[in-house]
Formats: sequence, C-alpha cells, structure tokens
Amino acid sequence: MNNFKLKKNDLFVEDISIKKLAGKFATPFYCYSSNAIINKFKKFESPFRNSDTIICYAVKANPNIAILKILSNLGAGAEVVSVGELRRALKAGIKAKKIVFSGVGKKFSEIKFAIEKNILQINIESIEELELITKIAKNLRKKVQIGIRINPNIDAKTHTKISTGREEDKFGLNIETAKKIFLNYRSNPNLDIVGLSVHIGSQIMSLSPFKKAFLKIKNFIKKINKNEKIIKFLDLGGGIGINYKDEKIINFNSYAKIISDISNDLGCKLILEPGRILVAESGILVTRVLFIKKNKKKTFAIIDTGMNDLLRPALYDAYHDIQSIKKGIGRKSLYTIVGPICETADTFAKNKLLNRLNTGEILFFKNVGAYGASMSSSYNSRPIIMELIIHKKNFSIIRTEDTVLNQISREKIPSWVSKIK
Repeated sequence: MNNFKLKKNDLFVEDISIKKLAGKFATPFYCYSSNAIINKFKKFESPFRNSDTIICYAVKANPNIAILKILSNLGAGAEVVSVGELRRALKAGIKAKKIVFSGVGKKFSEIKFAIEKNILQINIESIEELELITKIAKNLRKKVQIGIRINPNIDAKTHTKISTGREEDKFGLNIETAKKIFLNYRSNPNLDIVGLSVHIGSQIMSLSPFKKAFLKIKNFIKKINKNEKIIKFLDLGGGIGINYKDEKIINFNSYAKIISDISNDLGCKLILEPGRILVAESGILVTRVLFIKKNKKKTFAIIDTGMNDLLRPALYDAYHDIQSIKKGIGRKSLYTIVGPICETADTFAKNKLLNRLNTGEILFFKNVGAYGASMSSSYNSRPIIMELIIHKKNFSIIRTEDTVLNQISREKIPSWVSKIK
C-alpha cells in the first residue's frame, strides 16, 4: 500500500485526500491508484522483457476501460472471457493480435465477432466448440488460430469456487482429447491449431501446483513437437495470489524462474495472463458508517456499502481489511461490520477491533481493485457505484454512479397488465 498513506486523520491516495473526495462525492465509491497499477505491471513484466512473451491482462479482474488503457499504453494485451470484455479491450486500444479469448461457454455471436476482429487466439474448451468455430470460420472464409486449454487435473489448493484445474472442474480438456484434436483437425483449412493453454485457478499461494501443471504441459508439447513444430504458443495463464490477510505470498522471482526453466527449450511464444496481481492492491472502497447498533451479543457498524458493491466476502468468505481514515486513539471496541442489504450474508467483518466508531465516519476496504467493481450489481435496486482513479495530484471519474431511475427506464409494463384485476 505504498501509494496509500494515513496522515493527519486522513487517507491519501498518491497526493489526493480521501476525506476531500468523500466530501465531494457520495459514498460508497471505488478509488484506484494509477501508480500502483503501473508499478505492478512493470514488476511483472520485467523478468520476461527479453523473452518472446505477451502479457495478456485478465480483463475479468477489473474491466474498466481507463485501467485497460493504462495497461495498453504499457504494452499489455488482454485475456477475455466474453464479447463484452473483447469490446472493452478493443475500445481501450489493445491490439487485436494481443487478445486471447478464453472461456467454456462462447456463443455463436461472440465467436463470430472474435474471428471478424482477427484476434490472436481462441482457446477452446470442448470439441463441440471447435466444430462451431470451424463452421463460422468457413462461412467467413477465415483461418482461425486456436489454442487448446488443457485440464491437467492439478489441485491448486485455493478456494474451491476459484479452482479451475481439477478433473471435476468445468474447464479445459484432458490430454488424450487434445491428442485426438491434433490428429483429427490438424489439416482443417479453417483452423491453425498452434497453441496450448493451462490455467489452474486464482489466488494461488504456492509454487508447487504451478510447477506440476507446467511440467505436464511441457512433456505434452515435447511429444507433439517431436517431428514437427506444431505448438508455437504456450499460454500459462495466471493465478498468483496477493496478501489479503497476513498470507505468505509467492516469491515472484521464483515464479518467473519456473516459467523460464520450463519454457526455455520449447521455442514457443509465451502468453501470460495476470489479473488480480496487477490491480487488486491498487483499489480501495470508501464507505461511511450509517449507524451503530448494539444488542446483548454484538456491536454492529452498519455502513453504506452493500454486498452488491463488494461481493467477495459473501461469495467466497473472502477477507478484506477495513480501516478508518482517523488515527487510532483511545479505547478499542469489537465491531461486526455489515451493509444495508436485506441478507445476513451482507456481512464484511466479525469482531473487528477498531477505535470507537461514530456515525458518519469514513472507513475504507483495502485490496479491492480486483473482483470488486467487476462483480458489483444493482441487487436491492441499489445503484452501481462510482469509480475514481488518481494519478499523482489529479483524480478522474472513470465510471459514473448509475441511478435507479436509469434502471427503471429499461423496464416495461406490458399493456395487458393494466387489465389484471
């Protein structure tokens, strides 16, 4: 959090006061440090700078086009999982030949759009998907570059809801099926099957599952490329975890060395897909205390942020540290911090030790730059909140707050409803 500093009962993001922003704009809102994103990307890219590597940012982590534009300017490509993310990447100036389309459920219209835009690669996850791509490519008279996503049956030892490399997970194909695809589709005039892809999960805290998965892929590539260089692109996905709560994170240099050791004799162009690691620590969520409520067992701090704004704690039991912008003085109390949504799941922290809180006090959630705004919704007919980004002494609104009136404007009452009595 080097770009976030508490001083004089205020939090500064780079050179901007959160207290002043919270006086100017209604809470809650997301706020990002551009320097945090820039520095993370440069650190990630550095070990691969002299190798044949494309860093394709995983757009799902945070799809805001301002963030995509920053990463585009730094030379990043994009890994997308929907046509919406693809359109965002293109809008932000990311070159089509730096975009990889992943995901198990691509629709006809999405595949057609991706082919028409001549993106770098479509990573397939089933034979039926490959057959659909073949049909569309033939109709468009195009040749499509294909990567096969392999499921290596490796448990990444992460939360079960974000594990993607086990046999019971919906992602990827086993190696035997991949062999059949190379055998049966290799000569198809509308397909250029030149890539292998693997991604075993998110928020991974150990190098061991990466090493096991990468070695499995390497051995497969050596067999396929034994007599002819068929596989030219190796997509090793992403998944490095960050420190949310006193966690021992992966040594990044060791991670980079594993990739180097595995890939240096393959002669493949590398594709890496970092997401969370690039943006998570860049973001905070600013909120206010609405009420303090006590019963015989607990003291609740009810805040104006709901699980619709930040879903991770309700969905994954995920931890995000919550702090006050005020300097800690005096006695501390235990608080259960909850939002206004009509769900018990709308709970962000239990027995959180904080200095005495007052109504109207400004709090902030840490490390919400990834899977915060991107997973937000309008549940309980609440507006999707504003996003701000800060660069040194300047701030910009990069997503305006939605309104309930705007939500309602998209809904229609059929004429026959008025006749119901």
